[in-house]
Amino acid sequence: MARPTAALAVLGLAASLAGCAHERVADSGYRWAFLSDSSEAPRLAYGRPHSDDVVLMLSCSPGADSVRISAVGLNDREIVLASNRIESRFPAQKAESALAETGLLEARGRMSAPALVGFQHTGDLAVLTKGQRHNLRAKREDEGQVKAFFRSCAAA
Repeated sequence: MARPTAALAVLGLAASLAGCAHERVADSGYRWAFLSDSSEAPRLAYGRPHSDDVVLMLSCSPGADSVRISAVGLNDREIVLASNRIESRFPAQKAESALAETGLLEARGRMSAPALVGFQHTGDLAVLTKGQRHNLRAKREDEGQVKAFFRSCAAA
């Protein structure tokens, strides 16, 4: 189950960045979690701990400059991530998921994309959609999870 779609399906996506859901994301204890085992690609998920509520998933291939991004609640043709004022755009395709009623987008890109590099160094990350910024900034207690993901992705 190395594909982010499968990982997201297992997590049972219940949240959305659409509508007022981004406010829930900011206010309801969402956290970053590094997920890794020997049979799957390293993943970094943003969601509510100990629940099926995940809104963004990053997955990498260790040693390669590639990332897969899955986001719930978006219906655009791209996923736009920002770290501070730096934006990176990832062309995306709609993915089928019975669990993501509000839309699931998947994109591929480079781990060296400026917004991801910024996120790695500062913990600041946001999803931009329809002129709104949805803050997914790593809290102090999540910084170790984010760093572990990027270390895992850099390993060959």
